[in-house]
Amino acid sequence: MNKNAKESIKYMQNNKRGITLVALVVTIVVLLILAGVTITMLFGENGIINKAQQAKEETERDQQETEQGMQDLSDQMSAILNGNGGSNPPAQITKGEKVTTTDGSTHVTYTDSTGTAEIPVGFCVVKDVTGDENTVARGLVISDVANDDLANSQKGNQFVWIPVDNSNNQTAKFHLIEGYSSQKPQTYLSRESNPSREAGATTAAGNPLAKNNTAGTAESIAMYKSVKDNGGFYIARFEAGVAGTTSSTTTNDANKQTQNGDVKPISQKGVGVWNFIPWGGISSNTASDGLAGNDNADGAVKVARSMYTKSSTCGVTSTLCYGVQWDAVMNFIDPKYANEDGTLTSFVANSTDQGNYTGTIATTGSTSAYEKNHIYDLAGNVCEWTMEASGTDYRVYRGGNYDNAGSDVPASIRNYDSPDISIYFFGLRVALYL
Repeated sequence: MNKNAKESIKYMQNNKRGITLVALVVTIVVLLILAGVTITMLFGENGIINKAQQAKEETERDQQETEQGMQDLSDQMSAILNGNGGSNPPAQITKGEKVTTTDGSTHVTYTDSTGTAEIPVGFCVVKDVTGDENTVARGLVISDVANDDLANSQKGNQFVWIPVDNSNNQTAKFHLIEGYSSQKPQTYLSRESNPSREAGATTAAGNPLAKNNTAGTAESIAMYKSVKDNGGFYIARFEAGVAGTTSSTTTNDANKQTQNGDVKPISQKGVGVWNFIPWGGISSNTASDGLAGNDNADGAVKVARSMYTKSSTCGVTSTLCYGVQWDAVMNFIDPKYANEDGTLTSFVANSTDQGNYTGTIATTGSTSAYEKNHIYDLAGNVCEWTMEASGTDYRVYRGGNYDNAGSDVPASIRNYDSPDISIYFFGLRVALYL
């Protein structure tokens, strides 16, 4: 092979290597570009993986919103079935303004820095007065008259919210508690025969929600359910009074003799108490709870029930105070009361100088010395019938009266008498449930 041929072959081989290297470089560049595109498509802002993650998050969010919507709908349906209307409460309730709603709800939630309470339609949270703030912890006061205040200047019927903790089944503590007499615990609830007892939360006697209960009535079952669902109830701020009276005496006037519900009780300051009133019926009668008396006969039960009936303009039902409610009030004033350890020296066990024991009947709310947690005259003045019964022949009254001593008959004391007894130191106090 001549020299020129060899050089030609060598040139062709070198040129071939150059083309191969260029092709390799081009291939690598193309692969890098494709890899970059692939990475961008996979991991970029609008990449497949991000899109998939966004789709997953949107699906989960939609699912959560759907579940929340279903839960909200369920809550609203439950609220409607429970008589609460299922409405969301307003962001703020202005003191002095009556609560109204447009969706059929019967109460809305009020919150302050100390707690929450349910405010019924047709009532307002009363205004503060100088030196006294109306708060849940202090005993939140409501009135059925607009612009009323803690001084009861507008003469509305006033009631105090009694909170009953319903978290973690705490309503199991909503039961009868032994009272005190002569600064020692009584034994009315623990007696082996004829103990004190009361209609309970279900149609089955002995339900653990309340000690010493009998089978519930429609009223007691509704009351217990309301307390559990709403976390409390209302107690009249004042003993039941008679409209138009300005003094309290041992005289049985004509208005007090009308005990069939035509004359309604009032819960206002500075009026004559409604005394000379029996519980209702006689011992040989059988009331709706299966115990002594007749709750449909003229008397304290019928009068108390006549005050309010739940409606679109009134979010509460009135009853004669139950014994379990009285004990909840005592426990609200002194939380140690529920411990039943027999060592209390507070108001619930010794009401000296904290109730009217002067020997003379006073008008309602006669002095601030007789006020506890915004509630007046729980001790002394007149004895107050309750729905509780003692044995098979009697009904229980609480709080003592003006003609005794506060150390002997304090606010928590239990006593009993025949349901037809009607004398000057027997009165009543109304309670409300939502």
